[in-house]
Amino acid sequence: MNLPTPPAPTSCRALRKGSRLRHFLRRLRNLRRPDLWMARRIGRSLSDRHYLAWGHLFYFGHWPDYDRPRSLNEHIQAYMLRCRSPLLHLAADKLATRQHVAATLGEQYLVPLIGQWDRAEDVPLETLPRPCVVKTSVGSGQVWFLRPGEFVDLPMLRLSLDRWLHTDYGDMSREWCYHGLTNRVMAEEMLGDGRELPADYKLYVIGGQVRFIQVDRGRFGPHTRNLYDTQWRLLEERLTLPNHAPDPRPARLEEMLDITHRLAEPFEFLRVDCYVLGDRLYIGELTNYPGAGFERFIPQSFAVELGAHWPLPAASAGSVGTKGDRLRAQAG
Repeated sequence: MNLPTPPAPTSCRALRKGSRLRHFLRRLRNLRRPDLWMARRIGRSLSDRHYLAWGHLFYFGHWPDYDRPRSLNEHIQAYMLRCRSPLLHLAADKLATRQHVAATLGEQYLVPLIGQWDRAEDVPLETLPRPCVVKTSVGSGQVWFLRPGEFVDLPMLRLSLDRWLHTDYGDMSREWCYHGLTNRVMAEEMLGDGRELPADYKLYVIGGQVRFIQVDRGRFGPHTRNLYDTQWRLLEERLTLPNHAPDPRPARLEEMLDITHRLAEPFEFLRVDCYVLGDRLYIGELTNYPGAGFERFIPQSFAVELGAHWPLPAASAGSVGTKGDRLRAQAG
């Protein structure tokens, strides 16, 4: 019996010819922060330092001091401007991050990988096992969920993947860690039941210790967020978003803290993202510059309290310290 041959994926060049205007209008409708979109275009001619400083002034209401930073926001942006360690590339590349997690902790902490591809037209979107998550290895927020029985405009998804692959994320918010990286499409199994996303635990390592834990829920719907200390006491302070009901203490909190410290040990600063499903603990991503330093702590005094834990390096600005030397070859 001769089965019909499935149609070949439409090339991204052909899709661009027929769908460019429709795609652009859809992007405009879905912009979450049109103010940032406009600011990025207005500020293209500015130096990195002035781009961040003017953005800080407009967003927080005061001019930052990157030479003597006090708040966590100032520290993150000063870090963006001065640190040029290849370790930052390791954390910015999701595929390289997987290698770091496997080498440091073991492969049992990795979300199962379905595949990786250099070009959008090579991704077998029609036959990927669902539920799965399709995203790019470089960048932030470029994620598409494929669920069983759910209609997805695959040509539009392929066009989005092509656009993501050709976006320079280092220029968008002046995040040096993305410069020079090879971007790829990757697909991972979707954790959980394939319908609701599991809670996202984000642990901030400042000055060599986890200082607080952020728990996000509803990241692609009504997005809410709680903050906890390392003893799982709910903090009164907030980070940009409203709170949700208190989260149960994770059964593997101590292990989560331990593996976070191990992953972050060679870095000056790092945020480690985790998921907990039953008795399994997974590492999602590593983040060098959360929100490019533009996340708003409420009250702002909490950002200053956190910034006090960040010691400025005594060595050269391009180093994260001798602890990272053994991983430089891997990061390069």
